[in-house]
Amino acid sequence: MLITGQHSARPERGHVAALTGLRGFAALVVVAVHASGPTAYPWFGLHTFGPIALFALSGFLLFQPWSAWLLAQQGRPVLRTYAVRRVLRIFPAWLVTLLLIALIYPLSRPQGSKDWLLSLTLTQTASPAGLRPGLEQAWSLGTELSWYVVVPILGAVAAFAVRRLGLRPIYSVTGLVIFSLLITALWRVDLAARADDVAAQFTRSFWLPAYLVCFVGGAAIAHLMLTERAGLIPGRPLRWLGDRPWLVLVLALLTGAVANSRLGGDWGWVIHTPSEVTIRFVFTTLLALVLLAGIASPSRGTFVTGFFASRFMVALGRWSYSLYLWHLPVREVLMEYIDIPQGFLGMLLWFAVLLGISLPISAASYAFVERPAITFSRKVRL
Repeated sequence: MLITGQHSARPERGHVAALTGLRGFAALVVVAVHASGPTAYPWFGLHTFGPIALFALSGFLLFQPWSAWLLAQQGRPVLRTYAVRRVLRIFPAWLVTLLLIALIYPLSRPQGSKDWLLSLTLTQTASPAGLRPGLEQAWSLGTELSWYVVVPILGAVAAFAVRRLGLRPIYSVTGLVIFSLLITALWRVDLAARADDVAAQFTRSFWLPAYLVCFVGGAAIAHLMLTERAGLIPGRPLRWLGDRPWLVLVLALLTGAVANSRLGGDWGWVIHTPSEVTIRFVFTTLLALVLLAGIASPSRGTFVTGFFASRFMVALGRWSYSLYLWHLPVREVLMEYIDIPQGFLGMLLWFAVLLGISLPISAASYAFVERPAITFSRKVRL
């Protein structure tokens, strides 16, 4: 991750830790949603928040080198290095999880060579039956992988607008935001018109265009942060928000309450009207962007950044990718052998058991699969 500016080492470390903690919070919410799904309390958690928050974070982190290039703070990112690091970041843990779960939980196994190819390449959403039981969360990995491909293209387009057309970098990135908003809106309007098309709902609804504005929204926050730190924008609106943690908290509570309310329809895998889908998506995206903006560039530590930078949240963030991969197959295996306790307290106990088993597995996956792959990717000379 790129961090620039005239800040001391301590705020910078706290900034990075809070971002890691935000990733951990998003993964924790995903576990809560999937834990509550088979119970009488499916409203528990923030539905759709986890993937959207992770998409916004991905946009924020991956666009920073391109933003710095636009601002003439560093050279153009090296595509080969970028590609190798992205591949080694996402595939090793996924492939280990896929193969181990296929051995432990037979229902998760892809059926036939085509399904295996789709699973191995994270392109399962190309087929309505591509997502296997216990591994349905992998849809977002395919969306993330598509974003990896698009980032250099958007960076090159923004650079063309700056260097050839003479636009200011902030206007160039604003154009990307407007473009992504139009793409996502048109894509979702088309999906709403195909409400009776089951194949489209299990394929196209997971593809990058449906979530492009989430990624680019995070990228825009990254660009604004670097622009403010370079002293190129008056007023510093991002820092203004970050320095007002109570406002961040109020906005987060309001957007979260609307996003998880019945205004967005019932919870879980049920049929939603186009208006319900739109309300949940819009307010969940706003929630993710508010939290990201609130911790992106405050001039001092706040209780918001303090919460996300806490030791527990940072540990969750470190293990979040493996936790995201492992918790759902762990849930499916547990449900074959134990009954979920009754009542709300029973649901909380079930959530605690699921998390208590998934976390050690995730920590081991991070230590023995993710971290070695990350270290190796940094040593590769291209």
